[in-house]
Amino acid sequence: MQRSGAASRRFRQGQLPVIDRDRKPRESVNCLLPVCIFFCAGLLIGLGQGQEAPPAVVEPPPRVVAAPNAASVAAEKAHVHHQHVAAGNFVSEVDDDDEVQASIRKSADVLRAEVDARVYAFYYAWYQSPAVDGRWAHWNHEHLPHWDAAVRRRYPPFTHDPDRNDVGAAFFPRLGAYSSADGAVIDAHFAQMAAARIGVVVVSWYPPGKRDPNGPEVDGLVGRLLDAALARGLALCLHLEPWEGRTAAAQLADVAYAVERYGGHAAYHRVDGRPAFFAYDSYQIAAADWRAARRAADDGAWLVGLVLDAAQLDAYVGNGGFDAAYSYFGAARFTQASTPDRWPALVAAAARRGGSFVPCVSPGYDDTRVRPWNGANARSRDGGAYYDDEWRAAVASGAGRVAVTSFNEWHEGTQVEAAVPAAPDRDGVPAYADYAPGGADFYLARTAAWVATFAAARGGT
Repeated sequence: MQRSGAASRRFRQGQLPVIDRDRKPRESVNCLLPVCIFFCAGLLIGLGQGQEAPPAVVEPPPRVVAAPNAASVAAEKAHVHHQHVAAGNFVSEVDDDDEVQASIRKSADVLRAEVDARVYAFYYAWYQSPAVDGRWAHWNHEHLPHWDAAVRRRYPPFTHDPDRNDVGAAFFPRLGAYSSADGAVIDAHFAQMAAARIGVVVVSWYPPGKRDPNGPEVDGLVGRLLDAALARGLALCLHLEPWEGRTAAAQLADVAYAVERYGGHAAYHRVDGRPAFFAYDSYQIAAADWRAARRAADDGAWLVGLVLDAAQLDAYVGNGGFDAAYSYFGAARFTQASTPDRWPALVAAAARRGGSFVPCVSPGYDDTRVRPWNGANARSRDGGAYYDDEWRAAVASGAGRVAVTSFNEWHEGTQVEAAVPAAPDRDGVPAYADYAPGGADFYLARTAAWVATFAAARGGT
């Protein structure tokens, strides 16, 4: 979730190009009002002229909806049962995908041969529970206020209460309102990602002494996450979060710290031998500043910057100091870079600059449990069709790498992590959505199928 000021990114409402039903985005949103105007004018006309013919239509892999098999998740539930009981979290009997559950039980060596290191998933380790951490974090998020006073008055203050099974998300996790520090949860998460054939876990990260104000410091967890990745045949890299007052040089100092501390771990993801990092909101710092800072730092990293459109890609990839660009946002057409039919042109443009573009696919978007006024930006999952469309476009784009937004960003409803039907024990709070027509593992199974299609189109894993 986008966040404000010193706050971490996804709760920075000043950085989110929200499109409210009653008002356009604020002019103070960095770079984003021009983007919205640009979209209203018809997107980047130049991209649609003189470009190569679009790739052939990619047929979706077969959709398999598993038969009910509640017993298949008994082992996973047993691992985290202590947390569910202590925290009073709701756990239901659910339908699961047999192939996903069988994959979870495979050895690391077997999984390492099946996952695809060109497929990434954004991962958030900011959740806390009283049973493990002595407090709730993120699950108990408050409603974020709208900047317009008239709109704000229509949405009175509200704070979610996980003790009553009320969490700040449109869906409910099979593991309950968990702690990101729980070893059993970490293992269950990495098992799910490996079963989905995701190869690289991209962990939301701040350096020591900095954190998301709604959650804990995460740097202390990175070593454990790397070990968990190695045990499941996965790789891991860091997603650099913006912090108040950062400069390009200061953020590259964070990179230097991370390379020294974690870069030597066998599970740390490298591209052409270089440790990889994604940098969120990188476009908020001038490309010239990044270029100068990277030359001075000589950090040896493979750095991927967030871009909103083709102009930013041209400015930041190559001479701007970045090796690649990514789109992140789960709401299609939210920015030009998150518009699937623009991906082929962005892939080609990055290649001309000696870099690459990483399109980000998402199963949907719904942040109305934390931004109740932001329904205009919701994207229905449409029974999996939305996710299929995003993946189909990513495969057809010719991109050599794809990222999933997200594994577990529950606040924005972009997660593919296993979810179950549930209802809060609180008056006036509606039941959670679920993954119908499939079971808890539906999006893990869809991800695995699409990764197989992607691998077949590109060759190898």
